[in-house]
Amino acid sequence: MNWRNALVLSGSGLFVLGMSAQATAGGLWLNEYGDFSSGRASAGAAAGVDDASTMLHNPASMTRVKGGQLTVTAAALQPSLKFSQDSDPALGPGGGNGGDAGVFSPTGGVFYVGDLDSERWDIGIYFSGLAGSGLEYDDDWVGRYQATESSLMIAALAPTIAYRVTDKLSIGASMQMIAASLNMKLRTPALLPNGTDGRVSLDGTDVSGGYTLGVLYELSANTRIGINYQSELDPDFSGDLTLENINRSVATNTELSMAQKVRLGVHHELNEKLSLEFTLGWDDWSAFDQVFVSTQNVSGGLEKNSRDTTHTALGFQYRFSNQWKMTGGLSYDTNPMNSLYRTADLPLDRQVKVAAGVEYQPDESWKLSAYANYTDLGNAKIDAGSWSGEYDTDAIYQLGFSASWMY
Repeated sequence: MNWRNALVLSGSGLFVLGMSAQATAGGLWLNEYGDFSSGRASAGAAAGVDDASTMLHNPASMTRVKGGQLTVTAAALQPSLKFSQDSDPALGPGGGNGGDAGVFSPTGGVFYVGDLDSERWDIGIYFSGLAGSGLEYDDDWVGRYQATESSLMIAALAPTIAYRVTDKLSIGASMQMIAASLNMKLRTPALLPNGTDGRVSLDGTDVSGGYTLGVLYELSANTRIGINYQSELDPDFSGDLTLENINRSVATNTELSMAQKVRLGVHHELNEKLSLEFTLGWDDWSAFDQVFVSTQNVSGGLEKNSRDTTHTALGFQYRFSNQWKMTGGLSYDTNPMNSLYRTADLPLDRQVKVAAGVEYQPDESWKLSAYANYTDLGNAKIDAGSWSGEYDTDAIYQLGFSASWMY
């Protein structure tokens, strides 16, 4: 590779990595994992849910699971993202609005709690998605120099342990083995007058670690309070940056961070039929002002300017009979960034979610549940200098199912 191509690839590397760095600046943590609590926007989940997936919301709540239990979840997410330019787009780089950039994405998990025949100890293991995003714009849209395609996936395999300290107090922990992948495509401005745009693609993967810690306190048979802490995750993506129009590649490395977060959950049974759920959360996105990126020839820090977010959820659970339950819930996440730092690879604003679900349990050996939710991601205004606009539609539709078997 000659020096000119190396310089082009290095500069493009910083550019594309800068865009992908912004993609972790808030809103990527999943608050629902396809389990029954997803039907109430996971309100109160840190105070325990009634299947094996409870260990993901709070490892300490696993002490409430009786005997052995296997829970399998699956969900489909369909985003819809439709951008609209501000007036007079001819002053910018030209191009259209990008079409509907939403990309269908599956998610889910497998959760198992073992029976130790112990009144104090419980063990379990899970494999589940933790975070992700994906989109695909038209190739010639106005924001093509920020993103045309983008996907980020983070999943965890986590052995988990819980200990009942007293009849009311339980503690727990999960050690997470994290698998992450990052893929991006975008266009680069022509290097010569009247030239054509370049095409850049980036792929990277990493395996790293994290952990969760939890505490559960049962005030009474009707009221529980739980706190769950998720550690910061630091996937270090090593992969290849390819400039497709000159058929050259260069090794890249970028260090991204998923913020540490805390969830406090409260569960209260008003009577035999109705339970109320509440969650309050905090995500430490402001801790990451810069992301370190590098290629073979150049490296540096990229400003993110993200800010802490808060998460609030309210929900209920209603038992119609011994076999049937229904749920409903609403959640709200604050805005992690302003329009000057928001980019087209992750057009997040404040988030509002509405959810509903149903569960059927014919006997003590198995049960099924299903839920649907809708998330409004705000208008996500982008101010890129030479062009600007906002999303007329920025939403996610989700449908999920779960099944549990008790032993």
